[in-house]
Amino acid sequence: MVTKLHSAQCPQSPRVGDGLLGLIRNLPPTFKYEPGVIVADGDYVILHGRFSGMGLPANWIVADVVRLKDGILVEHWDVIQDESAKEQSKSGNPMFGDAFPK
Repeated sequence: MVTKLHSAQCPQSPRVGDGLLGLIRNLPPTFKYEPGVIVADGDYVILHGRFSGMGLPANWIVADVVRLKDGILVEHWDVIQDESAKEQSKSGNPMFGDAFPK
């Protein structure tokens, strides 16, 4: 089975889950993931969430797109953006949830 990672953050590995697990294992204990919207269409699932506590200047707002085959993760893409503070938001709305991060 072909597995592919389309991410600057995850190394390619023989099984797509191994690259993701390697990334997860190296996260600091302060790391937090907040799930938002989850959308599925056939074998594709999109997860929109906030990554925080990574020691970076800004939280990440991430859309992960995964493709499943026979219930197994076989492909992954991500779109990552630094979360904007209220002062930076031209729309006046938060990028994730109902409130800006504190």
